[in-house]
Amino acid sequence: MKVKIPSIKNSLSMKISVGILLFVVAVFVVSLGFLFFRSRLLVKAEAIERAERALDNTVQRVKKCLDEAETATNNTAWLAEENLQADSLLNYTHRVVALNPLINGCSITMEPDVFTHGGRRFSAYSLRETDRIETVIEGDYDYYEKVWYKTAKERDEAVWVDPYNDFNEGTLSAYSMIASYCRPLRNANGDFIGVIATDIAAPQLSDIIDGQKPYEHSYGVLLGSQGNYFVHPDKMKLVKQSIFSVFEGEQRDDLIQLGHDMIDGKTGHVAIKLDKQNVLVFYRPVPGSSWSVGLVVPEDDIFIQYNRLGHIVFPLMIGGLLFLLLVCWKGVAHFIKPLNLLAKQAQYIANGHIDEHLPPSKRIDVVGHLQNNFFYIQRAIDRNINDIRQMNAATEERNQQLEEVNKQAQAAVLRKTNFLQNVSLQLRTPLNIIGGFMQVLRDSRDTLTDEDVKTQTDVIKEHTVTMRRMAHMIFDSSWMEDRPALDLTKEVNVNELARKVIQDFQNLSKNAFTPQFTTTLPDTKCIHTNPLYLFRVLRELIRNAKKYSSGEYIGLHIEQAGDMLRFTIEDKGPGITKEGLQLLFEPFYKSDSFTEGLGLGLSLARQTATLLNGTLEHDSSYKEGARFIMEIPDN
Repeated sequence: MKVKIPSIKNSLSMKISVGILLFVVAVFVVSLGFLFFRSRLLVKAEAIERAERALDNTVQRVKKCLDEAETATNNTAWLAEENLQADSLLNYTHRVVALNPLINGCSITMEPDVFTHGGRRFSAYSLRETDRIETVIEGDYDYYEKVWYKTAKERDEAVWVDPYNDFNEGTLSAYSMIASYCRPLRNANGDFIGVIATDIAAPQLSDIIDGQKPYEHSYGVLLGSQGNYFVHPDKMKLVKQSIFSVFEGEQRDDLIQLGHDMIDGKTGHVAIKLDKQNVLVFYRPVPGSSWSVGLVVPEDDIFIQYNRLGHIVFPLMIGGLLFLLLVCWKGVAHFIKPLNLLAKQAQYIANGHIDEHLPPSKRIDVVGHLQNNFFYIQRAIDRNINDIRQMNAATEERNQQLEEVNKQAQAAVLRKTNFLQNVSLQLRTPLNIIGGFMQVLRDSRDTLTDEDVKTQTDVIKEHTVTMRRMAHMIFDSSWMEDRPALDLTKEVNVNELARKVIQDFQNLSKNAFTPQFTTTLPDTKCIHTNPLYLFRVLRELIRNAKKYSSGEYIGLHIEQAGDMLRFTIEDKGPGITKEGLQLLFEPFYKSDSFTEGLGLGLSLARQTATLLNGTLEHDSSYKEGARFIMEIPDN
């Protein structure tokens, strides 16, 4: 629909709208500018708090790692001082590394001639190598000049030394940089006799520091006591460079000041420029060491959402102002020319557009009364139309229900008719067989062998059992729904009853196939239920499995399921179709009209399970055939 916008000179409504818009723009620009300014401060404050939390967590994790190494070292030191035996010292270093996953290596090094084991020098060392720990007595090299030994000896106290490269060609050595916690060892007289040193690999510290990244491009650094980088994303700066190194060809006073603050153990944050971008650097000392952890956060990461918001807000603001101009023009035009609106609405109603409502008016003049009368008329028409629609919908729903009931009734009649025909067929077949074999026995008795007589009598017995089973099923189906509660007080041995069911199946089966029976219940497990009807349900489910499967596999499994006993009967046949699942437990239903049976087995089995205070369901998750699960109370 095209909107004709009149000129400002000729339209009073447009003049008022433009005036309102100019005032709104002035207020909006001032308010939005103040809002963005305050928002930027809040975003920065929240980012500082977030980064400080992340840095505190990092420092705590580093401190926890150091504490674990210190505890392991201190607990082992007194053992070494009390038991200066070569094998014991080797075992101590191995145990420290084995019991502490964060520790990379441990050494116990003795002063010359204090402990002789193949020479003046002795050092027991254990090192973690991928998936194993190697423990050796180190070779004869000058480890007394190593930083971890000299520092502990000269300072005469336990101390963390800065990460260093301890690789020695031809000896067991760590390939990465390590940081060591060194503690002096003393004899009973208090004399210095050696050093126990526990190592943490620098990559381990790097993983801890890199694990806390509050922003996508933020990263952590670790400075030693001299300002050297021991953890940094730029591997070229590790150890060989420090924060005091020349930066981009010039000496950076801000970096120098930051470096002094960090190695002096101060806490805080500072805004500087690194790699041509503005960043915030947060720093904290690591308690118990001379190290300091820094977190570098680019300001672009902090204000990325803020900047995106600006890119969205300004186009929306321009669109909103244009929309406001249109709304103001329409609103003013509405108040200035209300009679045009009423005339237009009356024309809509005359054209049959009764769904387009005129809103009520709060005006108390004639125009207001006229507008309200239009409103009430339309509302009354809507109520009448809605009543008619609801009546039509109710009638349609009732017709659908009647149609569905009629379909169900017709289906029930058809199933009963099929059932009667099926009963006639199912009874006629065994009767014919029994009659035929009886005639043979009568007319040819003298010519038949004992084996022939037994075979024919077995067939007669089998079909007699079949007829008796069908008679029982027809009788049970006639009174099952109105039957009073069963007697569930008899004690039944569960596994014994299941075995009787299988034995009964084998006695009646034409082949020697045996269902696979498994149980998680002890053979002494007994419950109180009705053994006859429980026997019938299990027998019917196993017979059903044999009838609708290839007969190669039928399983009966019993297990405890909370306060219920679960009986699972499954086969590896063709399974049940989706259409068959909807009518599976309906009486008189057969998935295949050519198979024997009356279509009552599963229906009676479910009703019987209900009388046993249990349930019988088909497991649709089983895809190799058909599986039925019955649960009855364990009482």
